[in-house]
Amino acid sequence: MKISSPFEIMIVHLYIILLLLTPIRIVAQETRPTKIIFETDMSTSADDVGALAMIHGLVNRGEAELLAVCYNEVHPGGAAAIDAINTWYGRGHIPIGVYKGDFPEPGVSKFLDDLAKFPHDLDAESAPSAVEVYRRVLSNEPDGSVKIVSVGFLNNLDLLLKTAPTLVSRKVNELVIISDPNTGGHNLNEHNTTAASHNVLENWPSQIAFHHLGYRIMTGTGLKESSVDNPVREAYYRHFDSNFKDLSSWDQMTVLYAVRGAGGYFSKNLSVQQTLSDGYMMNMKPGHRF
Repeated sequence: MKISSPFEIMIVHLYIILLLLTPIRIVAQETRPTKIIFETDMSTSADDVGALAMIHGLVNRGEAELLAVCYNEVHPGGAAAIDAINTWYGRGHIPIGVYKGDFPEPGVSKFLDDLAKFPHDLDAESAPSAVEVYRRVLSNEPDGSVKIVSVGFLNNLDLLLKTAPTLVSRKVNELVIISDPNTGGHNLNEHNTTAASHNVLENWPSQIAFHHLGYRIMTGTGLKESSVDNPVREAYYRHFDSNFKDLSSWDQMTVLYAVRGAGGYFSKNLSVQQTLSDGYMMNMKPGHRF
């Protein structure tokens, strides 16, 4: 996928900022909202925080429905930070699931512990497993209605696919993955997750879309104008060592594609191969893998 013009980049940049700064404002839409489960490794980069904020902004506009957030890292502050963001947007009831397995060399974070100081009522100990949340949430949704947006690793989805493949096949219409367009990069290989990625890419029963844009879409400095009780503002502030700077918006752009589709922002490319560090190469097919 690609964004073709500087004008489009400017428009998307401004749109992301507006979504990040807005707590709760419901805008009626004629179309049905996209049902989203957000899969995140929120830890080393604040763009995961920005992506979750963007989902809430799209929910406010009636374009999306956030069913759950699942965490595929193991930082002890992750669940509390996610819950704090959801709570600030008035949606502290949204289910949060966490990865319960082993995770070699987990990522460090400059902001999760600070976000965990904001109002929330969930932590790593009280949060259920991601697989438990997936099974419960998907079971309650219509067939073919849910879109999973993964901006982290695929370890949770690997376990889901191994334990409930029929549920995935029935309920999920698309899996949107952020990754390098050729090698899978960090998200599909780090922390000993290559085997998990291999299983998901080979056996996932519904459509998969890979997204890798956002490098030139910069967000962050505009959050200085937000209120100090906004955990999204705090995340970017702490990420840049108590300063406000801009950060590439890879995860936000992945969310935008997942909710709005290609639209006027993106074009689809079927010629790119996905190759993992174990040598696996995914066979990309129109209508199923692109």
